[in-house]
Amino acid sequence: MGIEEANTEKLIKEKAKILFFKKGFLNATTQEIADEAGVNRALIHYYFRSREQMLEILLDEVLLEKKERARKILGSDLPFKEKIATYVDITVDYGIAYPYLENFIISEIARHPEKIKDFCSVNRKKPNDLIKKQLEEEIANEKIAPISSEQFMVNLIALCNYPLLAKPVLQTIHGMTDAAYRKFLLERKQIIFRTIFNEEMPELTKKETL
Repeated sequence: MGIEEANTEKLIKEKAKILFFKKGFLNATTQEIADEAGVNRALIHYYFRSREQMLEILLDEVLLEKKERARKILGSDLPFKEKIATYVDITVDYGIAYPYLENFIISEIARHPEKIKDFCSVNRKKPNDLIKKQLEEEIANEKIAPISSEQFMVNLIALCNYPLLAKPVLQTIHGMTDAAYRKFLLERKQIIFRTIFNEEMPELTKKETL
């Protein structure tokens, strides 16, 4: 594949990602994707046999992005609390940028459960393995209540991701506009950190980008 073809394929995927995950048009047609990318619909079928194939490719890519993002943060040499603060900061910001991504991942994994098995078998290094030593040190120094690394990561992921998955429900219950909901999510960064550590979230010395 030449450079121009590769760039066109990348453009189509980027625009599909915006259409699906940012705007929430998870049932968008190939014509709508073509319009978003500014290309002829025939090109969609040239690069991707079908809309379903495109969704499968996007699922593979977003799962890999999530894994690499978590590995980069949790496997860094940052102090434990700054590491967790960075994870919260990045996860919430990414959820604000792509509010329909988590629902897409859940729905696609439900349709293709073999995907997550294949995905997890590629690299067996789990997120909780990356924090286990530091977490045990925090517990030994009585800075955090005893908890397994598995339970810690489940709590952390749930605190960050539940409001993203439940956006329509929470907005309806609390009568929030999109702007109010964004403010709610940004405020949750401190809430999440205080829930875990019972102290204010530290200022991040290095602001990671999405």
